[in-house]
Amino acid sequence: MSKKNRSAEGNPSGDNSKRSAALPSVALSREERVWSFRFINLLIISTMIRVIFAALAELKYEEAYYWMYSQHLSWSYFDHPPLIGWLIYLSTSLMDNGELWVRMPVILCFAGTLFFIHRLACDLFGPRAGFMTALLATCLPAFEFYSILSLPDAPLLLFWSAALCFGYRLYEDERPWWWLAIGAATGLAMLSKYPGVLAPLAPILVIILKKKYQLFKCWQFPVAVVLALAIFSPVLYWNAQHQWASFIFQGLGRFAEANSWLDIVGGSLLCLTALPTPLGFFFLLWVAWQSLKRLQDERWLYLVCSFLPFMAIIALVGTVRLIQLNWPLPIYPALIIATAQLLEELRAWSQRKWQILLGLVFIPALALSLVPWMAVFFELTPLNRYNEIYGWKPMGETASEMLNTSYDPRRCFLVGHGYQTASELAYYTHQPQITLSFNAIGRHAKGYDYWYQAGQFKGWNCVYVVSERLKSDDSYQATQDFKLDELRPYFREIEKSDRRLTIFRGGKPVRRYRFYYCYDYVGLPQQQGEVPGSQVVEELLPDSAPQAS
Repeated sequence: MSKKNRSAEGNPSGDNSKRSAALPSVALSREERVWSFRFINLLIISTMIRVIFAALAELKYEEAYYWMYSQHLSWSYFDHPPLIGWLIYLSTSLMDNGELWVRMPVILCFAGTLFFIHRLACDLFGPRAGFMTALLATCLPAFEFYSILSLPDAPLLLFWSAALCFGYRLYEDERPWWWLAIGAATGLAMLSKYPGVLAPLAPILVIILKKKYQLFKCWQFPVAVVLALAIFSPVLYWNAQHQWASFIFQGLGRFAEANSWLDIVGGSLLCLTALPTPLGFFFLLWVAWQSLKRLQDERWLYLVCSFLPFMAIIALVGTVRLIQLNWPLPIYPALIIATAQLLEELRAWSQRKWQILLGLVFIPALALSLVPWMAVFFELTPLNRYNEIYGWKPMGETASEMLNTSYDPRRCFLVGHGYQTASELAYYTHQPQITLSFNAIGRHAKGYDYWYQAGQFKGWNCVYVVSERLKSDDSYQATQDFKLDELRPYFREIEKSDRRLTIFRGGKPVRRYRFYYCYDYVGLPQQQGEVPGSQVVEELLPDSAPQAS
């Protein structure tokens, strides 16, 4: 089937059929220009709206943590590959450390994601399907949260979508040179998050299913594999230097987190249905089923190979551990393209029964997409208890004041109780090089274990900050379990500060902070001669691991 016929089939139009038949090339060119113009406008407007959010909203603690990546440049990091940290470093080095520039890489990554899924949808079903795909992706919460918050999922989605787009061009054009683009995209996807290794699975499966084995019998294919591994090699190097700690954490360590079967299945279902909303989740299952019924068409076969294997992997993992909210994200690019095309084929937008159903599906999803915006720009009391974006800056200002008025500011460091508080503390005090977390008291603290030498601040004083969340009974509880006695072995003296900062929004409390002056840090005697992070691997391995006989 030619590209022209595919575009026509993908965009049925009874009113203009005669004119299209008379002037097919002119009509197609005009149609492409119109829908391309609309897509460009959508891309520009949606990007500018995200820039507004990025400039005005405080950093969520995960964002502050990845900003800490950029302040401790490394080949890789304990819990993720390095690309998000490298991108934040590039952006903030070119401009400044404001929230906008911490988030700018993610905004640009999502703009690139929109471009590639729009391009793939156009190649598959025509320009109208391409625009509708981009519109759905822009509005739905599955992508919205990860297009405004600086998280490693954004570059993963960008290069995953790029690999899908390049893979279809490889299959359609049968030009082996596309392997090199696929290899580069796969390497960059792996440099974003480990699931990126599966990015080229769709073209590989389609080539096998359609027996186009000649596309494997070319020098570009092995070179693409080498290229992907070369791009990923910084992660391999870092892990080799640190007892393969990141691989163990994402493998054995993650699976060791599993609880009861009921918690795993119930929690996984909650996370799987949260982003698309429950109705949206079942609607996407219906889209997947309808896609499977169209496998005779090579375009639908490619889409199914793009989402079904990863869906199966997520389902399998969900039987042994809790599925996180963001893990299914690579499924969505292909599913959104399939959704846009199915709705076009069924003419759903113009039929009353479909309009009602789509309203029930998409209106709650759109409302969920607006939650971060409402939490930032509107003082809505029901959101206060869950507001993780607002209220960190005053904590940083208070800690900075305490630091500057301490007995010897030049020999005083900061500790946040938990990596979340520590990361926000480092960002809003502008002191990332002297901010520690649980690693100051010998507890595992993710990347912080690798950023400081053991005993580095021995003899210094410390400002210790504890963040407390608001419970359902309006009492406060430390975000991470806190006992003052736990600090005493590591300091000569501890003084509870009179400062107790409570953050209010809409007349209701959001969060509370407690501050402590800690004097004369004695360090971690048991680790003075060890490399930072040397105990992490042993802590991650399950206690039930069998001993060698």
